[in-house]
Amino acid sequence: MTPRHAVRRAALSTAAAALVTSVALAGCSGEDPAARPATAAPSTSTPTTTPTPKPSPTLAALAGGPVLAVKIDNTPSARPRIGLNQADVVYVEPVEGGLTRLLAVFSTRMPAEVGPVRSARESDVDLLGNYGKVAFAYSGGSPYTLRLLPRGQQVNLSFDASRTGFHRDPSRPAPYNVVGETKALLARAGGSVRPQDIGFRYGPPAAGGTAASSVTARWPGSRVTLTWSAQRKQYLVTTDGRPDTGADRVQHGASTVVVQYVRTRLSGNRDVNGMPTPVVQVTGSGKATVLRGGKAWNGAWSRKGVAAPTSITAAGKPVTMAPGGPVWVLLVAPGQAVTVR
Repeated sequence: MTPRHAVRRAALSTAAAALVTSVALAGCSGEDPAARPATAAPSTSTPTTTPTPKPSPTLAALAGGPVLAVKIDNTPSARPRIGLNQADVVYVEPVEGGLTRLLAVFSTRMPAEVGPVRSARESDVDLLGNYGKVAFAYSGGSPYTLRLLPRGQQVNLSFDASRTGFHRDPSRPAPYNVVGETKALLARAGGSVRPQDIGFRYGPPAAGGTAASSVTARWPGSRVTLTWSAQRKQYLVTTDGRPDTGADRVQHGASTVVVQYVRTRLSGNRDVNGMPTPVVQVTGSGKATVLRGGKAWNGAWSRKGVAAPTSITAAGKPVTMAPGGPVWVLLVAPGQAVTVR
């Protein structure tokens, strides 16, 4: 026998002996090792659950079709107004004699007619400055104002310069009988443009807020009150103590009301009675109160320049506008009588 075969036989003998010993030990224990379940070592760690992050609310900017801004009277002789409920934004601005006038901006909805259309003011240039090169309809203005309007980027469409896009309503007294025809006015403007980012954000309401069912702003010769209606889901407009209804007999309403406190100065312009024109400063910063859904948020507004958006925040976060309805912006001087209830 060769040495290699001797080594192999010795190895086989050793393996056989080990197998016999293993079987003998198993028989002595009285338990089949294959039947014993495997036991895992106890865990000392605590399982963790990763929470599903909540998506941030989507905040949308004003978006729509071509913009038409219209200067509309806000005195009793001008009622009922035409098309105002379809505006996206309505600015209430002070004019001579303590009265107010409206600058209505239409984009997502466009009524066939709007009015009664009245004269432009110096403040309109800056109010429209962050909308872009949009169509602006008005019925004349003082020589002082007409010299200033070309400084803005808006496309000026005056009833005095051309009657294209306007007609007089014989059932109304002059000068409260000028009615704008939106389709013709947009065509005259060359189509206008869609709104740029004006800064307003539409979406779910901001956190916080306090109960507020109405707001009243008082100018020397004008008073505007907006009162929350849960049925309409709007703040309904009352002007000078009377419900403000349109030609369709529906009371005007706002899904959101912004009280914007703005510095006000007197212009070099004078009306036919020698009264100076107030000019609102809508760039810079100031206090603001926003009302929507029966609640109010006190915060601040800021706008870096004429072409820049106007941001409105409370506690450092955007205060949102309610989608689907007009936003009425009350432009009031600091210290002016405003009541929020």
